[in-house]
Formats: sequence, C-alpha cells, structure tokens
Amino acid sequence: MAEQATIMAEEMKPQKKVAFANRKYTNEEKRKLEEEELEQLMKEQRGEADNETAESKEAEPTSAEEKTFKKRYSDLRRHQQKQADDFKKEIDALKKQLTDATNKEMRLPKSDEDIEQWAADYPDVAAIVETIAMKKAREQSTALEERMKVIDELQTSATKEKAEVELMRIHPDFDEIRESDDFHNWAEEQPKWVQDALYDNDNDARSAARAIDLYKADM
Repeated sequence: MAEQATIMAEEMKPQKKVAFANRKYTNEEKRKLEEEELEQLMKEQRGEADNETAESKEAEPTSAEEKTFKKRYSDLRRHQQKQADDFKKEIDALKKQLTDATNKEMRLPKSDEDIEQWAADYPDVAAIVETIAMKKAREQSTALEERMKVIDELQTSATKEKAEVELMRIHPDFDEIRESDDFHNWAEEQPKWVQDALYDNDNDARSAARAIDLYKADM
C-alpha cells in the first residue's frame, strides 16, 4: 500500500513543461550570472596554470648519482647547442661569402697571383673548389692506373705467348717433356739457373731452350 501511495503521489506531481522559448532574465539576474561565470572561468584558469607549473617543475635530484647524471646531461645539451650554433655560424659565413661574391660579380683568377689573392678573399669557397679539384684528380689518377695495369697485363701476356711460340719452335716436343715426371725429377737435381730458366721464367725462350737441351743431352 505504501509503495502504491508513493507511486500515485509521484504521478500527481505537476510535470515540468518544455517551453518553446526560455524565460528572459532580469538585468540583476543576468549580471549575477555573468559574475558567477567569470569567477568560475578565473578559477579554472588558475587551476590550469597551477597544473602546468607543477608539471613543468622538475623534481630535484636526491642522490649523488642522480645529480651527476643531471649535470652530465646538462653539459651534453650545452655542448650540442654550442656545436649547433658554431655550425650555423659557419654556414651563415659561407652564405655571406657566396652572396658577396655574387653581388660583386666575382672574377675567376687567371694567374698564380690572382689565384692566391682570390683564395685569400674567398677562403671557404676556395676550400670547396680545392676539395672538388682533389677529388677529380684522384678519380683521374685511379682511372689512369687502371688503364696502365690493363696495358701491362696485355704486354706481359703477349710477351709470354711470343716466348712460348719461340720455345715450341726450338723444341716442338716441349708439351710432352713438361708433362714427364722424369723431366721434373731431373730438374730438381740441376743448378739454380737451370731451375730458374724452367720454373721462374715466362719470357726468355732461349734460356728455357738451353735447359731443355741439357735435359735431352743427359737422357
């Protein structure tokens, strides 16, 4: 019964209507409302500022290790910043020299004296030009060395082939002889000049032919 009475009492309460328009505030109500909103806004701003201050404030290191680490980190940051500043100054100086050179319609040097004066007037630009020139010189030197190496190899190969042709003309059976164990056993017992003529010689057909003459004479 009590529950039913409560439900009936709730149902009998006047329902709040949703109007098509809100009632206008009086000037006094409007002023009071604006003051409350302003005060609330100021509180929120103060709270955010306090939070930002608290977040930005770093906790002071307590142990000696933490203090040492913080000092090293601070020193490292200062060193990196100094390097960045120095590098920026160098870049700015180089830009200025290039700009000045462009504005002055920089004339390229023609004589040795002009080169020295030009390098003194534009040291950074001269250093870049010198670096590029050295790089090109190294590339040309490397290419020249490669060409000379190929030429030397071709000459060596041609000389060796020519000597072998000459040796085969003198001793047509040399292919069979150099495959023979008897020949190599004989060579091991010969003087050094004979061994050199056979094993350390690829361009002197006459010396090799003379050694083979001795082999045939001993056989």
